[in-house]
Amino acid sequence: MVSSTHRTLALTMLISGQGVSPFGEVLHSESEELRDVSSDICWHGAFTRERCCRGDEATTPDCWDGHYSFSECCPNADCWEGELFTYDKCCAAEHGPEGNLACWSGIFTHQHCCLANATAQSWVDVMVGSVDTDQFYAMDEFYTDAQYGDDFGYYSTGHVLKATPAKANLQETQQFAHFTTYPMALSPHFARVFCRLLFVKWALLGERTPFRVVEMGAGSGQLSYDVQKCVRNNELGIDPPTWRRWHAALEYVIMERSPALAKRQRERGLRVVSGDAQTLASCKPVLAALAASPACTGFGGMGSPECIARDRGTPEAGASVVLSNELLDAFAPLKVRLSLYGKVNVTNCASWQEVRLVHVLPVQELKTITEALGQSTQKFEALLHDLRTYTEAIFCGMANSTIGKEARAKVSPGASCLSIALGLGELLNHVDLGVPAASHNMRLRLRKDNKMWSRLQEIVDQLERDLHDAVVLPRDVYRQLRHQMLQVPDLEVHFLHVVSTYLYPVTIGEARCDQLSWWFEAHRSRIERLAKFYRAVGY
Repeated sequence: MVSSTHRTLALTMLISGQGVSPFGEVLHSESEELRDVSSDICWHGAFTRERCCRGDEATTPDCWDGHYSFSECCPNADCWEGELFTYDKCCAAEHGPEGNLACWSGIFTHQHCCLANATAQSWVDVMVGSVDTDQFYAMDEFYTDAQYGDDFGYYSTGHVLKATPAKANLQETQQFAHFTTYPMALSPHFARVFCRLLFVKWALLGERTPFRVVEMGAGSGQLSYDVQKCVRNNELGIDPPTWRRWHAALEYVIMERSPALAKRQRERGLRVVSGDAQTLASCKPVLAALAASPACTGFGGMGSPECIARDRGTPEAGASVVLSNELLDAFAPLKVRLSLYGKVNVTNCASWQEVRLVHVLPVQELKTITEALGQSTQKFEALLHDLRTYTEAIFCGMANSTIGKEARAKVSPGASCLSIALGLGELLNHVDLGVPAASHNMRLRLRKDNKMWSRLQEIVDQLERDLHDAVVLPRDVYRQLRHQMLQVPDLEVHFLHVVSTYLYPVTIGEARCDQLSWWFEAHRSRIERLAKFYRAVGY
């Protein structure tokens, strides 16, 4: 048996960054695994992971001396639960070489649970594996709702625009209510730069006719308005014969996602097609609009290649130029976190977690808001009951996981499930702690690492003060409240002030994995370089 003195010294050196495999140890090769923290203090001499972890806690009791346990040292500790899932019921020889197939699901495999030689389960997966986190707002969902959603979208509802101006003022350059952009602030000079570039491109293409420009996400339409004015009035001073050909060739179409902005653009006399630049599906309506352009009307355009609408562009029927201003920064972002533990396969969704949003609202504020919306006491109480039930089911499910139980033992008595779960999620942002990824390593650190559990105590105590008598708003409820406040802007501002938003990591599900797999594969080499770098500095 490994002596307690040896183990205590090893843990002290590990946490202080001395001697035994400090967290910031530089890897010798890209294929080397991140150090299993438990390997530095659990195993010595005849006491190996292969011997002590091939079973459950009762299989080899001589491996455990009271100071270190099966759950702290073995990566397969999460496989076994009560009397239902035990080593004998799942791995005994009578079940054959693959064990009891009824025991296996997801990460719980024969290799991982019975042989203890697979990469350990992430503690985040342990925390959220038994609960449904679908109602946590994904970053891209929230961004899309906040910008373009029907309920409270800044652009789609028209909040971005000044009050509808008189017709005489539609040509004013400053159309936005809260900020400006270069096409508006530097009008018409900014557009003249584009006007010249488009003219040069037209010339380089052999004076292509029609010369089709598609602008994606045109805002107030100022750039389109000024470019077409530049061409119409020959502001570049082109010789008249060439200018007439240039003027006749130009077609300009805007693809716009926001109904409110599209309406303003049309009010300014611009040609607009509804579409989202983030989706291939938007190509079809734009190409249809190009095929229905003035150049394709009449007998002369019938059957011409540039006048045939298709699902995808062709050299004849596609856009000659696609342009945008400040478009990419308006695409919906997605936040994912890569676990560097074990043999990292950056194209495997199991190596990643998605960071989602959790909205929390004090009960008294919920009551104030529902009263201001004219809802009855009975309706408020029914909503509150549903929200309390949801909050308890999700966050007590997390707090009752093996990781949650270790955390509960270290924080103040009576701490809520919500504070414990959010507190553990917050630990991931404390890089100085070197928070491990593997569930058994996390349990060990929570038990033995004074710095880690002291930090967790501080975080949970603060959350208890901030979130006293509060409930979590599922995505659908959040949307519903924002929709109801659409016509009460002062109440909406108050709501945004009192609601708290927390980032929380969750397992990437199958549907999300299908959406992201191409990105992981396309950026594989870049991600692997970043992973190697961050490993070397202790992440």
